[in-house]
This record gives sequence, structure tokens and C-alpha cells, in this order.
Amino acid sequence: MKPETFATLSLALALAACGGEVEAPPPPPAALETAAPAAEAPRATYVGRWAATPELCDDGAWVFEETALNTAGETSCRFEAATSTPTGYLIAALCTAEGPERSHEIVLTLTDPAPPQAMTASGGPWSGAVTLRRCDG
Repeated sequence: MKPETFATLSLALALAACGGEVEAPPPPPAALETAAPAAEAPRATYVGRWAATPELCDDGAWVFEETALNTAGETSCRFEAATSTPTGYLIAALCTAEGPERSHEIVLTLTDPAPPQAMTASGGPWSGAVTLRRCDG
């Protein structure tokens, strides 16, 4: 065999040995999908301490939570549902006020949404509407 043929045949065999199917490199790992933190629902604007006069903020405030209300007058309510309205909130509540727990509908009207803020609470276990101002802190 001529040296050129041998060299060509050797080169062909070497290429064939190395030329098996080459696997494609694995795809890059998928970017880790990080779930965006769930957006918290905005806090209801009625949440906080409210009183009929600034002097009552210390000992006579109504304490509104997302799902409850406690007054200094021994009224306590558990909110079953609170629906935002164009002027405030409509709340279905179970309240205890000098007697057994009863269902009530409480209407909170934000009469002055700018600080210091005022709202009127009507319905519920009260005999009439009560105007409240937000207590500081």
C-alpha cells in the first residue's frame, strides 16, 4: 500500500472512530420560576381606633379590626362579610350588646376620608347614627 493511501485510510478511520453521533449539549437549566409574592389585599380603611371626640380616644375608642369591632360601651361584633361601597362599607355582623348575639347590618360611611378622617356608623345595635373621628396612633 502506498504511503499516501495508508495516510488517507488512517485519517478516514480516525475520523470515523471519532465521528459517531455527537449528542447535543443538554439545554441550559430552565430559569427558576419564582412566584411573585401574592399581593396583599389593602387594609380596610375602617381598621383602627375611632372615637366620638378626641378626649374619648384613650378610654372610649371603638376598635375596628378587619373582622371585628369592640366598643367601650361593651358592644362587640364579629364581621361575617364586609363589602366596600362607593361611600364606605356595608358589613354583615353578629353583635353582642347587652344581650344575646344578634345579626346586624352595619353601614360605615366615610364622611371625611382626608386626615384626620371621620366616618359615620349606622345600623348595627345602635339606636342612631354615630359619627366617629380616627384617633391618632
